Amino acid sequence: MTSFDPLTVEHGVGHGGTRGGTPGGSQNPAGGSQNPAQTPAQDPASPAGVRSTRSVRRDRRGRGLRGPLLPPGLPRARTRNEAFTDYLDAAVSRLSEVCGPAVEQARFQATMVPEDLENRLELVRAWGADMVDDPTGSTRRDARGTAVITIHRRPIEARCPVPSLLPDLVYGAVVEQWAELTGLAPEAVDPDYHW
Repeated sequence: MTSFDPLTVEHGVGHGGTRGGTPGGSQNPAGGSQNPAQTPAQDPASPAGVRSTRSVRRDRRGRGLRGPLLPPGLPRARTRNEAFTDYLDAAVSRLSEVCGPAVEQARFQATMVPEDLENRLELVRAWGADMVDDPTGSTRRDARGTAVITIHRRPIEARCPVPSLLPDLVYGAVVEQWAELTGLAPEAVDPDYHW
């Protein structure tokens, strides 16, 4: 906790951000502030048990947003990265239905671009784009021997002609990487596989 506590103003009386009200301030018998609108909210960035006195305030001077642009339930309220992670989670759960519990032993993650992007760009310059495959994912093992399947977001999005096909392309990339890991053909992993 820092040495600076935010200042809370209640009914014209300023006092430091102490828990349960302040000396001389009005308290209820439970030890908290009487005004529930000024009850400190739990700050997820702060250590456990420490409450923040930040409150939601409206923008009085017109210099910023008063709230989110879109309600959380709408599709565009999520970022592309969050939507891609949702597609990846759905693809992994679909693969685990097809392949069984062995899928749960692997770790799946999403990255923006491949780690060896510079080497691939050199190969494209030397051989041409038709000769170098477009990497949609990679498979490796970590220090503990756990299989790590990484799906690259940008190459899959570039391959996708219509945004509604993106979940199918993510699933196709997951099936391809799982097939590479197990040594099977993608059609043997999932008969409905199409790329």
